[in-house]
Amino acid sequence: MRLSLPQSKEEGSKVDKSRKGDLLIMRFSDGEDLLAVMKQALLDENVKSGIVLGGVGMVRNAGLSFYKGRGEYETVPVATESELCSLNGNVSRFGDDIIIHLHAVIGRPGGDALAGHLSAATVNMTAEVAVLVSQVELVRKEDPETGLKTLGFGQGG
Repeated sequence: MRLSLPQSKEEGSKVDKSRKGDLLIMRFSDGEDLLAVMKQALLDENVKSGIVLGGVGMVRNAGLSFYKGRGEYETVPVATESELCSLNGNVSRFGDDIIIHLHAVIGRPGGDALAGHLSAATVNMTAEVAVLVSQVELVRKEDPETGLKTLGFGQGG
C-alpha cells in the first residue's frame, strides 16, 4: 500500500519532507549538514517531541561520540564516504530549544562498521529519516551528577 503524503521543500535547503498525521519522512541531499538541516526541518514542522524510527543513506565527515563521564565525550571521526546503515533516537525539548539524540551504525568501505552517538555528519548523495511525532512530551534536564541532559517527561507524559 502506498501512502500519498503532502510534500514540501524547505526554502534554502534541499530537504524534501512529507507528513501525514504524526509521521514525518525527510529526504536530505548531498552536502547538507544532516543534524542542522534535520533540526531546522523539525522546528519548521513544530516537532518538539518524537521518536526517530530509522534512517538510511550515505554520509561523510561523520563523528561518532562515546561518553567518557562528567559530560565529556570522545569523538571518532569517519571522514570517508560511508553507508548510514542504521539511525535511531529521539527528539526532546530542552528549555526553548530541541535536542536530537541520535545513535548510528556507519558501514565503511571494506565492510567494517562503527556505532555510537552521531555528533556530526554530512550527507553524501542522500539520506532518508522517518520520525514519529510523540504525544508524550519528552523533556531534557541537566543531571548534575553525570553532566548529561537526561530524558524526562512533561505534563503530557
